[in-house]
Amino acid sequence: MADTNTYIKGHEGTLSVAVGNAWKPVGCLTSSSFSSAMNMIEKVNMCTGGETVQTPSSLTRTVQIEGEIVDTTAVGGATIEQSYGELRELQEDHASTRVASKWRLSQGAIGHLYFEGFISDLSNNFQAGEDATFSATLTVQKKPTETDPLTP
Repeated sequence: MADTNTYIKGHEGTLSVAVGNAWKPVGCLTSSSFSSAMNMIEKVNMCTGGETVQTPSSLTRTVQIEGEIVDTTAVGGATIEQSYGELRELQEDHASTRVASKWRLSQGAIGHLYFEGFISDLSNNFQAGEDATFSATLTVQKKPTETDPLTP
C-alpha cells in the first residue's frame, strides 16, 4: 500500500516575534520545538489508603530554539530577521519591564501557535572550526491560541 501521508518538513517550524504590528522571524534557526508539561500534586494520606494520588495542578509550556549566529553589521545591524543580538536585548527588556513579548510559532501545514512569553534562557556557543550557534528557551505565559493577535 502506498504511503499517502503528507509529511511536514522540519524547516517549516519557524518562530517570529511581534515588532509593532508585524511579525519578525527569528533568523537562521536550526530547530524549534514546543513542549507542554502537566505539573502534578501528589498526596498520600489515610483517606487514600496510603496510596499516592496525583492530581493536575498546572501546565508549564516552553518553546526551545537553536540557531546560527549571523553577522549583521554589513547591513547596518538591522536585517529582516531577528538576530542573536536583538534576542539578547529583548531578554534584557523582559527582565527590566516584566512584560512578555508576543510570539508566533509556525508549524507548517498544521498552522500557527500564538503566545506571549519571556526569553528565560539564552546562550551562545563559539567553537573553533565551527559556526557560532545559540539556543534559547521561551517560557510561555497562558494558553497558546491559533488566532493572530496582530490581526484586527
